[in-house]
Amino acid sequence: MYSKMRNTVEQTIIFLHIPKTAGTTLHRIIERHYPQERIFSLGAIAQKSIREFKTLNPARRARIRVLKGHMGFGLHEFIPGPSAYFTLLREPIERVISFYYFVHRNHEHYLYDFVQSDDIGLKEFTENRATPMIDNGQTRMLSGVWLEVGFGECTREMLNQAKRNLRESFAVVGLMEKFDETLLLLKQAFDWKNLFYTKQNVTTDRPQKDDLPPDTLDALSNVNRLDIELYRYATMLFEEQVRQQGPSFIKEVKAFQLANHLNNPSDNLFIRAYWEIRKYSVRAFMRKWIHRMLD
Repeated sequence: MYSKMRNTVEQTIIFLHIPKTAGTTLHRIIERHYPQERIFSLGAIAQKSIREFKTLNPARRARIRVLKGHMGFGLHEFIPGPSAYFTLLREPIERVISFYYFVHRNHEHYLYDFVQSDDIGLKEFTENRATPMIDNGQTRMLSGVWLEVGFGECTREMLNQAKRNLRESFAVVGLMEKFDETLLLLKQAFDWKNLFYTKQNVTTDRPQKDDLPPDTLDALSNVNRLDIELYRYATMLFEEQVRQQGPSFIKEVKAFQLANHLNNPSDNLFIRAYWEIRKYSVRAFMRKWIHRMLD
C-alpha cells in the first residue's frame, strides 16, 4: 500500500535512488531526520540487500520508517503499513556520461577493469552493452522491471508503466538539475527541517552532453530513447509540483540557496578567509608567546 499524503509517524518513506542523480548527498540529508535503527539502506550489492529486506521478519519491517537505495519500483508491497515513494531523475545522456566517468575512476567498481583493459571510450562502452543501467536505466527502475530484461529489450509498455508509477505513487518527483527545489518539495512533503548540504560523490572533469562527438551522442541517444521521453514527463510532473507551492516558492528557493551557501565554509570565500585569518592570528600569538618565554 502506498500513499501520496503528507508524512505521518506511521508512514514509511521509500527513496528510489537512481544511480548518478545526487543520491549520495540526499542520503546524508535523510539520515539526519530519522533514527538509524529505523532506516534500512540497501548496500552496494543491491540485489543481495533487497533479498535481505524481503526476508526480514514482519515486526522488523514494520519498524522501518525509511527504505533507501538502488531498487526497482515495487518494494512497497513488502511494507505492512502505508508508504510514500520519492526519487530524482536526471537528463538521460548526462546521467550516462557521469556513470561512465564514475566507473572510469572508481577502482572498486565492478566495471572498472572492463573499461580500463582496452581503454574503452564512452561510445564503445555503450555499443558493447556494458550494463543494462545505461540502456533506459531510469525507465527500468521506475517501471519495476529493472534488470529483468536484457539490454535493448525495454518496451513502450515499460515506459508507460514508469509514467503511471511516477504519477500515482510518488509523493515527490524530483530532478537532479533542480536539486534545491526538490529539497524544498521534500521538506513540504515529509516535514524535514535541516536541509543544508555539501555536494557528495560528484564526478568532475568530464565532458558535457554538448561536448560529445555526434556519433557518440547518437549511440547514447539510441539506447535511451525511452528515458528521454520519461525525463520530459517527469519534468512536467515536477513543474506541476512547483506551481502548487504558489508564487512565493521561488523566493523560498533563493533564500535557502543563500543560507546553504553561508552555512558551507567550503563554498564561501568570506568564511574561508575568516578561518585563515583566525589560524594565522593564533599561530602568530603562539610564536610571540614562545619567544617571550625563551627570552
